[in-house]
Amino acid sequence: MAFFGTQRIQADRPAEGRRQTVPYLATQEMSAIGNRDYQQDAVYVTPGKVLAANRKTRIMAVVCDGMGGMADGGRASSKAIEMLQNGFSKIEHQPSVNIPEFFYRAILAIDQTIHEFPKENGRGSGTTMVACIVEDGRLYWASVGDSRIYILRGNEMRQITRDHNYWLRLQSMVAAGQITEEEALAQKKKEALISFLGIGNVQLMDISREPVELMYGDVVLLCSDGLTKTLPVEQIQRIILDDAVGEGQKAEALVGAATRMNPHNQDNTSVALVRYYEEDIKTAVGASRR
Repeated sequence: MAFFGTQRIQADRPAEGRRQTVPYLATQEMSAIGNRDYQQDAVYVTPGKVLAANRKTRIMAVVCDGMGGMADGGRASSKAIEMLQNGFSKIEHQPSVNIPEFFYRAILAIDQTIHEFPKENGRGSGTTMVACIVEDGRLYWASVGDSRIYILRGNEMRQITRDHNYWLRLQSMVAAGQITEEEALAQKKKEALISFLGIGNVQLMDISREPVELMYGDVVLLCSDGLTKTLPVEQIQRIILDDAVGEGQKAEALVGAATRMNPHNQDNTSVALVRYYEEDIKTAVGASRR
């Protein structure tokens, strides 16, 4: 699937005397508790990898935001990460994988597992989840809840997920002429979640059926709403593009900026980053072996 109206590009064979480069997927993650009493976010990324010419190369990134108003949201987010990580370890090196089907089955299993957690005071646990698998430069993704995935290409940054909250239903009602835009905006509960893992028999989920073809320089951002409810998208983009911030420190810089912006009431904040680029072959191979 094309994105931003462009197609994926391939590495050129290096001319004689030029430095040799290889396609590389770099990953990083960062999470902070903010001013909350408990850390209910969980984040996971696989190590960065050189794209291999003779076998499938896959990496995964996941961000989960345990629901703060429910019992043991931290346990829910950690369990979601654990189950997805275990599932990925079984398919990571398989020659052929239906990744959308993998996400679908994983979401159903995680939802049921969390739904069956022991209830505390009649209240259950829940978590949002955004996850992506990049296979040979092609991005597949899945989303349940209101955590987000963005793709930054050049100077353009786009959200590719929907927020699964009541605002989604309100927009449908506006489109059908049932309410006005003003009436929708006046709803106090427009940010209330309508889908999450642990709801039981989860129905609303978004899974990419066709991959996004990545280009060199693309950055994929996965984040909990602790980031997006504190920093405007423009500031997030500036931090990622800032040459003064080292490539390996982008995730830390994003979380740090959110904490500084809201020092007295910052939510748990988590980000995962995947960058697709050309790397010097010696540097890339060395990094992949660490």
